[in-house]
Amino acid sequence: MTKFKQIISTNINECVVAKTTVDGITVLAKNRDRGYDAKVKIIHELIDGVEVVYLHDDLTDWSEGLNEFGVGIVNASLTVGFDEKEGDMAKKKLDKGKAPKVSHDGLKIRTALSKKTLLDTIRSVITFAGDDNKSVGIKGHTIVANPKHVFAIEMTSKDVPIIKRLNKNGTTVRTNHGVEYKTAGYGNGVKRKSSISRLTIAKDKLKNAKSPNEVLDILSKQYTKDPFMNPYRRDNKHDMQTTAQVMYNLNNLEFHLRWDVGHSTYGGVVNRLPQKYEPKIKIFVGISK
Repeated sequence: MTKFKQIISTNINECVVAKTTVDGITVLAKNRDRGYDAKVKIIHELIDGVEVVYLHDDLTDWSEGLNEFGVGIVNASLTVGFDEKEGDMAKKKLDKGKAPKVSHDGLKIRTALSKKTLLDTIRSVITFAGDDNKSVGIKGHTIVANPKHVFAIEMTSKDVPIIKRLNKNGTTVRTNHGVEYKTAGYGNGVKRKSSISRLTIAKDKLKNAKSPNEVLDILSKQYTKDPFMNPYRRDNKHDMQTTAQVMYNLNNLEFHLRWDVGHSTYGGVVNRLPQKYEPKIKIFVGISK
């Protein structure tokens, strides 16, 4: 693997993102929380000749997934105030007959997934602007991994990216408060309490996973009476619920989606692969429990 230099969101994804290793398999997972009922689908296509599978939010253009080289990306927001208004902003555009796209990071993540190496993926994550001239790179917590290496990137609109190599065999979780930048994300109040609670619970419980297929089950259980404090947030007074779960098995090239029927609409798999192309990535879809 190419040696990494120590180089060392406007991001809109309030959630729990995690990396864990189960039975020697590197897994990325995410509980995606929204303040609106998300309409999502899975896109399976080639980008610059690279096979990718990603979750796509029709309302905002948000995307994230993995590619044929076992490189996966998950992201959690540190610009959470914007995160909470995202759905309303997109819906207002739609009501005015305009394209509802809000997230510039969808294109940024799709571009990063088109890279063949982890090094090039990380470079894209921190340097690509796309059609967002005011903001370079993907803001927030981004975990980028392949079966052999895992990196956490923390970046805000005010701060340069910090990139850290993580323990390949360990468990890492990020939510919506800063780890390297202590003032980023939720800084106080019940929402910071929730961010810390979700991180602490997820990190502790994921250590009990015996197989990759148990990861989303663990992240969907309710561990506290207050639904707002759980990694999987069901109906709560703060109107921020988990709408979907994704998991990538990076060793076996598997993309798993579970969608919440109460807070999202699933539009199926859109297959844009060329005819007679033999896909390398397998897709599994279910309903969150």
